[in-house]
Amino acid sequence: MDLDVYLAEVEHAVSVVMTEIYREHEAVQRLQGELSALEAATDDGYRRADFFAMNPDLDDDGIGTAIHWDTYFGVDKERFHKKSDLQAMLEKISAHEFSRSALCGNLLQYGKQGLSAQFGKHRTGCPEGRQIAGIAIHEVIWQGRNQALHWEDGTFSGAVSACFEQLIANCGKEFAEYKQRSLAYEIVQLLGWKTPDDFMRDMKLFMPQP
Repeated sequence: MDLDVYLAEVEHAVSVVMTEIYREHEAVQRLQGELSALEAATDDGYRRADFFAMNPDLDDDGIGTAIHWDTYFGVDKERFHKKSDLQAMLEKISAHEFSRSALCGNLLQYGKQGLSAQFGKHRTGCPEGRQIAGIAIHEVIWQGRNQALHWEDGTFSGAVSACFEQLIANCGKEFAEYKQRSLAYEIVQLLGWKTPDDFMRDMKLFMPQP
């Protein structure tokens, strides 16, 4: 199958997968932002109460005590419940992170399958496309997909290890866990695939030139 035909066939599936990936990511960020705001408000309240406790001559009207108890029964109580809510959410997020990673693995599979369809399993004649961290993008897609598929059984090829060791050296330690968990999400972020158009634009780099 020619790559242009393949991309037309998978375009809708790519769009659905990417929507789900970033929907989960935005939900996590929103919840973490709410908790951070509550923690900041609580910490500020306790700092003011501690100041009055250390300076009792400034607290003739019991303002410090009032601040402390207002904080405890007000914002801190809300924070306690929010933390309970967060813990429940974090347990869900753990499952969602697995789902997000699996979705990213699927996205990389779409990319790898397109390369296979056009160039075969050895990628004979495949253009370099663009480079990421000194690596041809088709290599990042291919080995990223292989890492996501095989990390659990640890049956990596030398090419997977070479690719990820270079990513560690050039992009940071976030890629050092490639033997412990799927890094499909991190690879998708490195590729800069935030919209279906991003995916399609990179894959079209491999289409034969007229």
